[in-house]
Amino acid sequence: MTYRLCFFCRSGEERGDEALDRLLDYLLESGDGLWGEWLGPFEDSMAAFSLGTGSSDGGSPVADLLTLEVRVGVAEIAESVIATSPNDEWGIWGCDLLATVTLSGDNPDWALVHRIWAALVSLWRAVPWDESSGFEIPAGGAPQH
Repeated sequence: MTYRLCFFCRSGEERGDEALDRLLDYLLESGDGLWGEWLGPFEDSMAAFSLGTGSSDGGSPVADLLTLEVRVGVAEIAESVIATSPNDEWGIWGCDLLATVTLSGDNPDWALVHRIWAALVSLWRAVPWDESSGFEIPAGGAPQH
């Protein structure tokens, strides 16, 4: 089963790779090491990484990898914004960054999901959304199947 968690942000970032670099730098400063693999190339507005929390010995990740995708630009994410909040009841209209975390596998890296969530809130005041809860996800409350 696949689980997707989206974050609507106001970042001021102009390129997806620069936004993702900033987010990854923040994550590396605020916790355990990461194991990652660049996914791409993509257009300027989008960047993605396959990520996991690194093991203490620097070897393989401690859980299944997740995908972290960042897309920037008001026009680039407008359809997603309108589809999730057609009347702007959640105040996300005008957001210019959409970060999506996708988990799959038998051993999701929930600790990393929560680190990413905290980083996105700290950097860009992210508003989380998923298909089952909509915007009613409690802080740090992504399901942990």
